Amino acid sequence: MNVRVYDEGHERDCLLVLGWGNRCRHEHVQWLVDRVAERYTVHAVELPTHITDYRREWVGPVERYATDLDDVPVLAHSAGGLTAAHADLPGATNRVYLSPWWGSDFPLPEFAVRAITSLPVSRPVIPTGSLEPEAIGDLATDEQLADGPDAGSPAFFRTVREAHAALPPAREDAVAFCTLTDRVVDPRAVGERLPADRIRLYDGGHELFSSSARDRHVGTVLDALERGPSAL
Repeated sequence: MNVRVYDEGHERDCLLVLGWGNRCRHEHVQWLVDRVAERYTVHAVELPTHITDYRREWVGPVERYATDLDDVPVLAHSAGGLTAAHADLPGATNRVYLSPWWGSDFPLPEFAVRAITSLPVSRPVIPTGSLEPEAIGDLATDEQLADGPDAGSPAFFRTVREAHAALPPAREDAVAFCTLTDRVVDPRAVGERLPADRIRLYDGGHELFSSSARDRHVGTVLDALERGPSAL
């Protein structure tokens, strides 16, 4: 896990947990960091890509890093949203999720998914498929798409399924932004965990910050970090 800190001049911190394959060097991730850094010192977490244990490799490191962060809102995208939902963060205030990976809609029968994820293989040998830029967001760059993970291991998908099954109840300070046409994660899982008045829909791809809709919603994202569900 890598953490990059931006604009240390602010009195308050924000913990930003990025998604699977997101890196701060990506143009539109940096756009998001820059917007949040207008109000906060941003602690941007880059998660490791190929893991076999979500608690040991995602949740635990985030919890340990955040130990010294107090009165800190949390902004989390995709796999970062899965991680933050599990993380015990005593200093956290409001939690804002962008297209959280709380469920997957695998295009395979359940018995086939169970068979694949039960294999004792930790190398990324299962292709994730190539997505059109619009699936990520209409602003997505070639570099961003090229850097995205193109395969995962049976062990990786097994631990993600375990993380989905073990999700704790959503906290009362949590809100989510998502698109109903998300082709990367299952948006139905968001609706199953949060009431409608704590969900803000947008038109675009999986990454709000890589979608043209971002300018219409980023102000509300920042307000939700500050005020929680009342900002919606």
